[in-house]
Amino acid sequence: MYFWKLQIFAVCFFLLVRRSTQNNEETGDGVSVELIQTNITRLTAKSIHQAGYHLHSIEHLSIIDAPKLDYVAVDDFSKMPRLKSLFITQAPLLRRLNPLPPMPELRTFMITTSGLLEVPNLSKVHNKNKNNVSLPYLQAVDLEGNHIKRIPSHALRVRADQVSLNYNLIEEVPAYAFKYAEISKLSFRGNTKLRKLDDKAFSGNLLLRQLDLSNTAISSLPTEGLQNLQILRIEKTPSLKYVPSIYEFQHLEKAYLTHHFHCCAFAFPERHDPARHKIYETQIALMAKQCQGAEQSSMPRKKRSLQAIRNVQLNENSKEALDPTDEDDDTSASTSDEMFGTTFDEDELVYSDSNEEFMENFHEPITDNLTNGYEAKCGNFSLSRREVECTPLPDALNPCEDVMGWSWLRASVWLVITAAVVGNVAVLLVLLTNHTELTVPRFLMCHLAFSDLCTGLYLFMLAVVDLRSYGEFFNYAYNWQYGVGCKIAGFLSVFSGQLSVFTLTIVTLERWFAITYAIYLERRISLAAAAKIMLGGWMFSILMAGLPLAGVSDYSSTSICLPVESKDVGDAVYQGSLFMTNAIAWVTIVICYVQIYRSLGGGGEKYGGRGSAAAAERKIANKMALLIGTDLLCWAPVAFFGVTALAGVPLVDVSHGKVLLVFFYPLNACANPFLYAILTKQYRRDFMTLIARTGKCNWLVDKYKLAATPPPTAQTNPSAPALLPLVDYQRNQSQLSKGNGEIAI
Repeated sequence: MYFWKLQIFAVCFFLLVRRSTQNNEETGDGVSVELIQTNITRLTAKSIHQAGYHLHSIEHLSIIDAPKLDYVAVDDFSKMPRLKSLFITQAPLLRRLNPLPPMPELRTFMITTSGLLEVPNLSKVHNKNKNNVSLPYLQAVDLEGNHIKRIPSHALRVRADQVSLNYNLIEEVPAYAFKYAEISKLSFRGNTKLRKLDDKAFSGNLLLRQLDLSNTAISSLPTEGLQNLQILRIEKTPSLKYVPSIYEFQHLEKAYLTHHFHCCAFAFPERHDPARHKIYETQIALMAKQCQGAEQSSMPRKKRSLQAIRNVQLNENSKEALDPTDEDDDTSASTSDEMFGTTFDEDELVYSDSNEEFMENFHEPITDNLTNGYEAKCGNFSLSRREVECTPLPDALNPCEDVMGWSWLRASVWLVITAAVVGNVAVLLVLLTNHTELTVPRFLMCHLAFSDLCTGLYLFMLAVVDLRSYGEFFNYAYNWQYGVGCKIAGFLSVFSGQLSVFTLTIVTLERWFAITYAIYLERRISLAAAAKIMLGGWMFSILMAGLPLAGVSDYSSTSICLPVESKDVGDAVYQGSLFMTNAIAWVTIVICYVQIYRSLGGGGEKYGGRGSAAAAERKIANKMALLIGTDLLCWAPVAFFGVTALAGVPLVDVSHGKVLLVFFYPLNACANPFLYAILTKQYRRDFMTLIARTGKCNWLVDKYKLAATPPPTAQTNPSAPALLPLVDYQRNQSQLSKGNGEIAI
């Protein structure tokens, strides 16, 4: 009997010890499993158990550097009831995961730098409890650095503090991709192929607070589902053309964008979206009217704000039908009120108890501001514009202003354009249609007129864009600055400037040869030599104008399409080269004219007593000095301020630099055709020749003949021949030019 009692006691003691051990395993400290540089091909409960771990005690499971892993038995995770975090990285053969089973304790799910092709289905990880009390949520879902191309429907129907899909291959975010999800922070950073966001991509996610779309290729941003957004990041995304109005974001506090002009849209909402701003002002006026005479203490703050919205509603829309493909969709719809572009559902207002309880457990609740930045209290109506912290802020190169900036500048530029275009077209028309022998000066004048005409066309393009975008340029800034038009305008500007400088230098050298070595005909520049020289000038000008199109500096850095921004050494070298070539040209021109004056300084002695010829040459030199003076007046201010900006000490911003652009930079384009050609007797002679050839306006031709060639008399020239026709004047153009002190062309 005693033996049997002893046996019973032993069995009871064994069962008690065993139960106590199991309880310790269940309530004791969890186990962290780390498999580093493992060769496993299948991750299962059996493989983990064989590694010496008890499944019930595992809280953290990490698989690091598993080059052969291609399958994960996700159903076995249900055998790990205490699992809180799952981390898999560097598993290139892991392409897909089956839908995860319920895992109530899971808080972190991370699969990074692996071969996943689509987002795993996490919708059943945390099933809702019956009483909807203390709902669990994921702290982080990190799927960074995989090969994910698509987001399956309802795969991310989760409650999560943050979801990261960074640096994948996602090309599109479809409609309702996050429907019924409750995500606070969502990031798509580094998805360089992401070009399309459906208009309803974020619909159904009313809790989104932070959104990151940096380093993507999106061109627009939908607003549905982003009403509660607080922080928006779209950095290093040059493809983004347009940002929505600030009225679409009720609670936006910070915006980190790519382009300066997008921040102008937030700073000037009345100019960014005038129609929406007008509606908004109407709504504010209606609210003020509704609140007149109301006592502030008549109702609680919460109910009063909600009632104000319902009193001033302009539209009443039925709640949007749920996605028909959703197996859990409800068929009934509730009414909604639209106020300031936001839909408020009666069952899902931020005032509901369930939402308040959820926010306390999930993340900090947002500050209610239903009037979109304006605070309205019945009996005490006040306005206080909400400021959004936006970067990059408008700077000296991209201010929040129109292309021309000031009204007087906008009017002045058209006068400059008219003078430059009309003058240079007139010169080209006369020189190119004249059938007389082509001379070197005439050849050079054609190139000079063409380069100055390009300057006029550049200013014309800027003026047209300014008229089209008057008052709201930042709405057109992307299409202009990053479009073909700005590239063409910038190319014309640099090309015309370089070709004009080069041509004027050659013109000066040709005059120097012609005047200094007048008796040495063999030292004159021949037409063939001039053609070769100008071919080199064209090639150089095209090269300098084409480098910004190839990535050296950039025409898109400012609204006036000039390569003024210096980001690296290559940009600085390029801009320095532009200034150096202009400086060398100026020095060459000045030296040549000093030599011309020195050669003419002896009056008529150098020409064997031909004082009249020397005076004529001096007159020519004085006129050429006037021409070069206008060019120096044109280039010197631009060069000075350009050099100071290149040295890192800018003395003038783009707003004031536009004055230089309109009044100084095109000065030679306006003055050259008149000073070089139109105001000379040779041009008038060629112009009359052209008119005589047409057979019209004969009275004007006859009048010019009488004024230019008075009839001979017996006292002055008894044996004078008959009056030569106008077309024969070209035979003696050099003699006539020198005799009258004109520039031969």
